[in-house]
Amino acid sequence: MSVAAGLGLLTAVSGCGAGALTQTAQQASAVNGYSGRIGDITVRDASIAFAGQGNSGQVYLAGQTAELNLALVNVGDTEDTLVSVSSPVAASAKIEGEAVIAGGRLVQVGNDDAQADAHSLADRTISVQLVGLNQPIKPGLNYPVTFTFKKAGALTANLPVGYPTGALAERK
Repeated sequence: MSVAAGLGLLTAVSGCGAGALTQTAQQASAVNGYSGRIGDITVRDASIAFAGQGNSGQVYLAGQTAELNLALVNVGDTEDTLVSVSSPVAASAKIEGEAVIAGGRLVQVGNDDAQADAHSLADRTISVQLVGLNQPIKPGLNYPVTFTFKKAGALTANLPVGYPTGALAERK
């Protein structure tokens, strides 16, 4: 066998797999919450706030109200407004505070345990709650929530349950 033929055979059988689809190529981690974009609005690190006990199978019971944690970033030049939030797992949702996101600015939603620098970068903090849950909310699962903005439109996100932190981990 010639050296050239041997090298050709070696190259053919030892391919690197370039171009092959890997098992993790299309997976997205929920570790840091949901991130997505609609129009000029980016939703970052969105999750359902952890409010249960670490050893419990349920973070919220049916009938309770769940807080959301996330950041809303307007990457455009003109302001937009979060006008509604809805989810099939809740009877309704409530937005408290001024939900206007100025162009090029950030509005923090919930997340009292956020790092101080996240709050200092935000124009303000508002509250968004899912009211009247129609099923228990459990850690490890994702739940659909739709955010509707005046200009950008509607974005449906599958939100994970956040990690227990600070005083939230000690609630009873």
